[in-house]
Amino acid sequence: MNAKIKFLGVAGMATLMLASCSKDEIQVSNPGDEITFNSNVTRATETTTSSLKSIKVYADAVGYNKMFIDGDVATKKDGEEVFRFSKNYYWPSDVNTIRFWAYGPSDIDVKPTITADGQSFGAYTPKSGVENPGAEHKDLVVAFTESERTSGSNVSLKFHHAFTQVVVNAKAGMEDPSRTISIKGAWIVNVQPTGLLAFSETATDNNYMSWSVSGQKTYYGLTLGTPLTLTHELGTVIGGSDKSNLMLIPQKLDKWDLKTDKPNAAKGAYILLLCRIEIKHAGAEHPGASEGGPVFSDGEFHYHQLFPESDVYNKEAYGYTCVPIDTDWKAGKKYVYNLEFCGVSSGAGLYPPTVTEPFPLENVVTTLPDGKNIGDPVLDDPISFTVTVDDWTDATQNNDTPMN
Repeated sequence: MNAKIKFLGVAGMATLMLASCSKDEIQVSNPGDEITFNSNVTRATETTTSSLKSIKVYADAVGYNKMFIDGDVATKKDGEEVFRFSKNYYWPSDVNTIRFWAYGPSDIDVKPTITADGQSFGAYTPKSGVENPGAEHKDLVVAFTESERTSGSNVSLKFHHAFTQVVVNAKAGMEDPSRTISIKGAWIVNVQPTGLLAFSETATDNNYMSWSVSGQKTYYGLTLGTPLTLTHELGTVIGGSDKSNLMLIPQKLDKWDLKTDKPNAAKGAYILLLCRIEIKHAGAEHPGASEGGPVFSDGEFHYHQLFPESDVYNKEAYGYTCVPIDTDWKAGKKYVYNLEFCGVSSGAGLYPPTVTEPFPLENVVTTLPDGKNIGDPVLDDPISFTVTVDDWTDATQNNDTPMN
C-alpha cells in the first residue's frame, strides 16, 4: 500500500457508525473493534453535518486483494446523529492500517473509480441554462483519511467541498439618488461545463484535489421573478432564496479581451445583466434633451429613460449590459461578485456580444445605439465594477477588479 497517498476534504459534528461483521468479504477468524466514524464538514449553508443524510464509503486494508469497503452507503435517519450501513464492518484483527475515502451526498450523479492504486471521479457536468439551473445543483463533499489501529477504531473523516460556489450581488452607487436601477436577470457566460476530479499528491494547496475541465463554454443564471430594484445596500441577484447559487467546476476563467477580441470570438467570460436605468425628477415635464433619454410625465414627477437607449419611453423595456471577469475559481471556495452601478467611479457596464435566444428577448432592446459598439460603455460616465471574492470558509480574499 502506498502510504504517501492522501485525499480530499467540511467542519460540524456527527457520528458515523459502520455497523456488524461481513465475513463473506473479510476473512478474519477473530474480528477486531467495530469501526465508527466522526465526520466534519467545513462551514457552509449548502452541505453541513445536519443536511448530509447519506455518504458512500471506500476502504483499502493491507493484506486484502480487493477493497475492504467498496462504495457502501451509510445513511442517517432523521433525528439521529449516527450514520449506519445496511451491514456491519469491524476492524480486521490482522490489519494495522486502513485508508478510507468517502463522498456525499450518496445520490449525487458522479461515477467514482476508487481503488488502492488510484482515486478519481468520472466527468461531471452541472446543469447549465438561463432559467435557474442552480436550483438543481448539488454540493459534492469528499474526504480521505489514513487511520492506524493504535489511533482507535473511531475514525475521523474531514470532508472538503469539491466545487466552486458562485453568488452575484449588486447595489446602486451613492452619486445620484434620483436614478432607479432595476435588474431583471443575471448570468455567468462562457464557463467550461465539464470537469474530471482526481487525487493529486502535488495539489497540496487544494486539499489534494486536481480538476481538469473541458466542453463547449456555456452559461448559468436566471431571470428574476420580480425585478430587483437596487438600493445602496447589496441585493442578491444570483444566490438568493430561490436557491440559485451556482455549484460549478473549478477553473481559471478566460477574460473577455476588449482590445483584441471585441466580438468575443474567443469566448472570454463575463457577467451578463438584464437591466433598466431611469431618472425620476419632481415637477412637470420639461425638455429632456439635456437630461438624457425620452421623458415620461406622471403627475408630480417625470422620468427619463437612460437605458436601454431608445427614442420612446417604455417602462417595461430592458437592455443587456455586462462585466468581464477572469477569476481563478478554486475548489471549496465561494466567490461573491459585488457589483456597483452608477457610483462615483462606476457606471452601468459594457455592451455585451450579441444576445440571442434562449436569453430573454421580450421587451428587450438589443439594437446598439448610433455610435455604440460591442464593448463600449452603456453610459458615457466613467465606469468601474468592483468584484469582491470571498472564500467559502471563514477566510476572506478581496479582489478589486476595475472595468473600464
